[in-house]
Amino acid sequence: MVKMLPVEEACRRGAEVGVSREWASVNAFRAMLNHPEGAGAVAKLLLTLLEKNKIEARQRELIVLRIGWRAAAEYEFCSHVKLAKRIGLNEEEILGVRDPDRCSLYSELDRAIIKMTDELLDGFEISTATRAVLEKAFTPEQFVELLLAVGNWRLFAIFLKNVAVPLDQDTPGWPQGRAPR
Repeated sequence: MVKMLPVEEACRRGAEVGVSREWASVNAFRAMLNHPEGAGAVAKLLLTLLEKNKIEARQRELIVLRIGWRAAAEYEFCSHVKLAKRIGLNEEEILGVRDPDRCSLYSELDRAIIKMTDELLDGFEISTATRAVLEKAFTPEQFVELLLAVGNWRLFAIFLKNVAVPLDQDTPGWPQGRAPR
């Protein structure tokens, strides 16, 4: 139903709605630019979360990786493995999102961020215990960003899976050949 636009067409449509050529060239946006205005709106939020972030990039990537793993969204998870490595997460921290209780490198805050992500995915509400940990560590602005991050990458997981967006050419598949479920 939704086809991947040729790169040049995606870039042309992207330019009309403020999506950079770099982003318009990746498969996620080559598919999303079938709806240029929607892609432009998503790109604006994405740019804010990636480049004008109020939370640490590491914290954001734990959210994205956990959502990608839980959703079995290969494009999302595998694309962010590359990004997570670039910002300094090691293999154990990245793969730890598969079973966070067993990752010895996660701090109490890391675990709370992952728990928050799970709670929002499962029931759309953060528990009192998780909220208490987060409120000690984050300003109101950062807390809002946590919620926006979960919402943004949940949206991406839904989109990427249902449109069956293939991995970009330079992105390897599931780490250790191990997909969820």
